[in-house]
Amino acid sequence: MKLVGVIPTKETSTIEVEAASYQEGLAALEAKIPEGYQLLSIRTEKG
Repeated sequence: MKLVGVIPTKETSTIEVEAASYQEGLAALEAKIPEGYQLLSIRTEKG
């Protein structure tokens, strides 16, 4: 399962992670968010 998160920068940016479950993916996604940034949305992609 792929999770894609959207964070605000000067332009909207996305960060992506691959994980076996949503919970694992969410933890990995949150770990990749730069300090001072906020996650705006999350979507999953099957693949």
